Amino acid sequence: MTAAHRLATEFGRRVRSLRASAGLTQAELAERAGISERTISDLERGLRGTVYPATARKLAAALAVDAGQLRAFLADAQGEDAPRPPLIAPIPSAQRARIPVPLTRLLGRESEVAKVCGLMRDRGVRLVTLLGPGGIGKTRLAIEVASRAQVDFPGGTFFVSLSDADDPEMVLPLIAIAVGLSPVPDEMRRVLAGRLSEGRALVVLDTLEHLVAVAPAIADLLEASPDLTILATSRAPLRLRGEHEVPVPPLQVRTEADGDSAAVQLFLERAAAVAPGFDPSVAALGLVADICARIDGLPLAIELAAARVKHISLGDLRMHLEHRLEPLVGGAGDLPARQRTMRGTHDWSYALLGASEMRLFRCLAAFRGSFGREAVEAMIHSAGASSPADVMGPLGVLVDSSLVQVERRETGEARYRLLDITREYAVERSVAAGEFDGLRQRHADYFLARAVRAEPELRGRDQQQWHARFLEDEGNFRAALTWALGGGQSEIALRLAGALWMFWRWAGLFAEGRAWLEAALTGGKDCPLEVRCQGFWGAGWLAFHAGDYGRTRELGEEMLQLLSGRDDALHRRNALTLVGSAALAQGRNDAAVAAYGEALAVCSELDSRWHLATSQLNVATAELQAGRHTEAREFFEQALRIYSDLGDQHFTARVLVQLGYVGLLTGRFADATARIDRAMSIFAELGDGWAIAEGLEAMATLRSENDATSAVQLAGAAQRLRERIAMQPHPPDARINRAYLELARRRLTSEAFEGAWSEGRGMTIDASVQLALRRPRGAHQNNNG
Repeated sequence: MTAAHRLATEFGRRVRSLRASAGLTQAELAERAGISERTISDLERGLRGTVYPATARKLAAALAVDAGQLRAFLADAQGEDAPRPPLIAPIPSAQRARIPVPLTRLLGRESEVAKVCGLMRDRGVRLVTLLGPGGIGKTRLAIEVASRAQVDFPGGTFFVSLSDADDPEMVLPLIAIAVGLSPVPDEMRRVLAGRLSEGRALVVLDTLEHLVAVAPAIADLLEASPDLTILATSRAPLRLRGEHEVPVPPLQVRTEADGDSAAVQLFLERAAAVAPGFDPSVAALGLVADICARIDGLPLAIELAAARVKHISLGDLRMHLEHRLEPLVGGAGDLPARQRTMRGTHDWSYALLGASEMRLFRCLAAFRGSFGREAVEAMIHSAGASSPADVMGPLGVLVDSSLVQVERRETGEARYRLLDITREYAVERSVAAGEFDGLRQRHADYFLARAVRAEPELRGRDQQQWHARFLEDEGNFRAALTWALGGGQSEIALRLAGALWMFWRWAGLFAEGRAWLEAALTGGKDCPLEVRCQGFWGAGWLAFHAGDYGRTRELGEEMLQLLSGRDDALHRRNALTLVGSAALAQGRNDAAVAAYGEALAVCSELDSRWHLATSQLNVATAELQAGRHTEAREFFEQALRIYSDLGDQHFTARVLVQLGYVGLLTGRFADATARIDRAMSIFAELGDGWAIAEGLEAMATLRSENDATSAVQLAGAAQRLRERIAMQPHPPDARINRAYLELARRRLTSEAFEGAWSEGRGMTIDASVQLALRRPRGAHQNNNG
């Protein structure tokens, strides 16, 4: 293979990896970048040796290439043989916050896109609000602008959907999660401002109208973050100083040639999508223009109407609209005309459904965010339907009618969702039918069963896939908890929160998870013992990761009191683990060994190898802190064998780090190097911020022996990453890390130390991982132990 071919192949792999991480198909990437799908295909197959700079920049923007990696990406595109940073998996927040990829092109918004993009480029404009009624296309316009503006915001572009949020106080935490932070209520503004000061950043706040009470907090955030720009979509302005309001008008309906108007083009595209043979005559274009005019050029209304050409003629369609909408246009005087039209359009679409489709449509009112076919089947079958065929037929009709949106995953799985205004209409219909309370009950029952069934998988071989599944249902879990707590369904709330705590920990939702669990525990004092104990267990660990070790100890001791005289090995083991963890964090090593040892003994009564391995890891960590290295190594090795067998990559890597520390403390440098190197590779593959921070700290400790500058750089990068995710290191690890960092400090001058520290804090995550995975020069390989 020639050097040019090798570089082309490597760049193609890089593009393919970034595309896969972003969840894009080749066609979607081509559309987003404004280049041909053939170009993407040739690049990924290594058939193109170089890429034009303009094309490379379009690709970088479409793939959201980190600002710190842009130069290397462009160099790769030109075929330059430069060092390439590793490609790590995106952290959960990155998946949640990436700009959505529309499946259809944007029509008729050239002037609005140009205007808003111009505002985005103006550094004096900090807050832009796209205003208009539901269904006017605000979200689609915001997505287009954000996609095009990414190159102007090296600090990142983040999309925050607020349609599932019920409380204005959730807005800042959701922004924090989107930008890669763990929400910390007492320090929210400071932590967010620090993160959003790393470079000019754009945050899209979508569907803000029901949360406008958050306006003062947004003003404070903008004031504290001079490099932040916010693009909001709302039906009402925030009424803040400096806000630029941009009304989003209906699509143009009439032009000199009706077939050229944006509204008519949208109708024709959507009609052709549901009826491939649809090809109206020139004369029929006048009918289409009349139809679009009857519904005021509203994009969603046009899509709903166009979906009907599969079943009725254009003439009948216009007649139906005329008869159904005319009395509604002069309806409730307190509603804007376009809102009355949209309600009428939904009334008309709903009236054309059959009984089974109507019933299914009302059932979907309880969902928030996206949902899968299995969830739909559970909802409809619990209401009396008999088989999967009862669902897919009506569901297909709802999709064809544009009342339900469908999204295809790369796995081939379909996920469905209702647009916000359509979901509001579905809620109205279900309330009018007296069904909504029962729907919320069935919805909560389903997602409780789903969480309980899937919770053990978060510790298994396919844990990353299960984490992703939980993330997809996040809006529905939140909706179920809100309903259960608000409706006095304390047991459902506590069972669900207890099943979700590991997901919250993985996703960085420490503050939100603690709030749900504490509220559920307060309201669930009369719940069964096992339900309360599961809640204590989750709340204790989320408190531990937030640094609230006193609360962790309280919850563990309360569990022990509740379990006194009862035969419940699992919960007793968990209670002792919380008590031991609090003791270890507070430096009471012997107390930790005692509590952990008792928990390990209880594991003999359990049929759970994962809990056994974790108790062995806990005992080993406490023994290591107490200075008993031989005992610690034996327990670590036992735990490692079980985790490796179970396929739990995260805990496998954690044990490897601890074995590396044992090697360092006992003079076995070669063994320590092998263990920590392997752990860092696993952490990089896992890709979440928590794991990477642990790996960087371990590598910094290892490098302190022979490469002080690299060690300080890695430690600085780890500290900055922890600040970004607002998560404290484990206290026992931190004690070891600090001791070795001090060793590195003594080997450098003050100026060299400060320079290396600052350089590390300024690194991107990719750059710090690359540094960690690079073997330092002069690393000695002798085994001294």
